[in-house]
Amino acid sequence: MTIDEWLDEHNQHYFSWLEDLRAMDSDAFFQPIAEGKWSPAAIVMHMAAWDHYTLDDRIPQIREGVMLEKFPDFQQFNEQSWKKADSGLSQNEIIDEARNERELLMETVRTMDQDKLKATFSIGDHSMTTTGYITGFAGHDRHHMKQIGGVN
Repeated sequence: MTIDEWLDEHNQHYFSWLEDLRAMDSDAFFQPIAEGKWSPAAIVMHMAAWDHYTLDDRIPQIREGVMLEKFPDFQQFNEQSWKKADSGLSQNEIIDEARNERELLMETVRTMDQDKLKATFSIGDHSMTTTGYITGFAGHDRHHMKQIGGVN
């Protein structure tokens, strides 16, 4: 996937899916999708949290050849998302936060120069370009979109 495909087609689909979630029954939005699974609210908040992390913690550090710290502890990171989703925010507030975080990330990516987009860096043992890092989250998005439904 190119960065333009991520910016355009993928995120149009993501935003359309978020808008469809506004019509979901509120009780269903806050109930786990299956036993031992998260609620749609927690999943959407988790997606927003990764966008925020990428925007605030990863992108500012990326430059050619840099070795970044490994990802945060997934369990702890995910628990924060679950708690925030269960903190009394409304369904629309959660969806708005996810949309806003993605829009901020997209605007940052749109204004990046080509050198930064092409920069190769490492996270742990994995080497990648900025473009590969950002577009790689499309698979993460699709996984969670399918979990909740409304996506083929």
